[in-house]
Amino acid sequence: MKTFRDPVHNIISFDKISEKVLLDLIDTKEFQRLRHIKQLGLSSFTYPGAEHTRFMHSLGVVHLTKRFIDKICTLKNIDLRYIDELKENRILALAAALLHDIGHGPFSHALEKTTKVKHETWTIEIITGDTEIKSVLESYKTGFSREVAEVIHRTHESKAIVKLLSSQLDTDRIDYLIRDSKFSGAGYGAFDLEWLINCLRIGEVNGDTEFGLDLNKGLSIAEDFIMARYYMYVNVYFHRATRSAELIIDKIFQRAAELDREGKVGLPEDLSEIIQRISVHDTLNNYLNLTESTILHYFSLWTKSNDEILTDLCNRLLNRKLFKEIQFDGNLFEFWAKAVKIFGEKGIPTDYYLLMDEATSSTYKDYYISQKPKAEESEREASEQIFLFDKIGNGIELTNKSKIINQIRNEGIKINRMFMPEEYKKFLGG
Repeated sequence: MKTFRDPVHNIISFDKISEKVLLDLIDTKEFQRLRHIKQLGLSSFTYPGAEHTRFMHSLGVVHLTKRFIDKICTLKNIDLRYIDELKENRILALAAALLHDIGHGPFSHALEKTTKVKHETWTIEIITGDTEIKSVLESYKTGFSREVAEVIHRTHESKAIVKLLSSQLDTDRIDYLIRDSKFSGAGYGAFDLEWLINCLRIGEVNGDTEFGLDLNKGLSIAEDFIMARYYMYVNVYFHRATRSAELIIDKIFQRAAELDREGKVGLPEDLSEIIQRISVHDTLNNYLNLTESTILHYFSLWTKSNDEILTDLCNRLLNRKLFKEIQFDGNLFEFWAKAVKIFGEKGIPTDYYLLMDEATSSTYKDYYISQKPKAEESEREASEQIFLFDKIGNGIELTNKSKIINQIRNEGIKINRMFMPEEYKKFLGG
């Protein structure tokens, strides 16, 4: 057995024979790169302990996927076809769990705005392109890379395997909530994982396979799970300081790209190639060369650039001199228009120093809580509801049994804010 010690799950083990393909995937350069990509990006600006990586998270998701499969396969009085399906596709499920975040880049969501390519696109390209990962997958079984990509892309014919990784009760979400809570030091994301797994069930709802929880035993843990997600949104993922840092890094990329087009500042070669790309396929190696260390190196160099805006923004980020949220009375957009007018009169570039933020646009999407309009198909989970199964296998949607969750679902989360440098607040009477 190959063993990893994990702060969340303690022992994570892989069998060196039956799970050799997983160990080989972990040893690829593409997967090792995840050691240099933080799970929570800039959240360490707010919570200093939030330095954990997507490498750690990916191992955790594999571990939970094993536990989910093992639990379902020990259940009595369920349709044997579910057990057969999970056993037959076990390695497929574990490989997809391991690789589900392989396409994330440094400061992933700000980088996506700059490159105009989502991390999901890179994930599929890394799995199916000219990479060590594809070579390992194909050496396990011809066509296996395509199958893994289909699971992650939510198009694989095995709905049970897809929903292990993409649903309202999936192993990805469960691991990152517990992990983010632990490393941030915020207790909001904690819930009873052992009881959740104990209450795990599988069944059919409206002709579709769904993972859910036992109706009699699982209502409380389902409520705790949703409440944990709710509080992590409000207190960690949508924290004002974290959002301010994310906005600044987005503006650094924007300014650097603008200056690069004017020939005044050179972007990192790999980033420049991606922005000017002919195709994702042609620039995959450039993308894989980008880590948070390489990007931060350029930010450090840009603190000495000849451009006042770029220098200022980089210094603010690296020295944590973040923009401040503006408190005001009345209508946000009326106040915004007033601020734009005042800043314009003083020659302050509003595009870089007066920033609007809508927290629901965060990449930590959760339609169960936020009740956003119907998402693009590429962003939707395979299941957008949590079901509670009774003794005969009937699935009941959670909000039909829980007044608490129904209330949260109806209220949703939407936080609109405006940020600017603290020294500019005086211009608005702040």
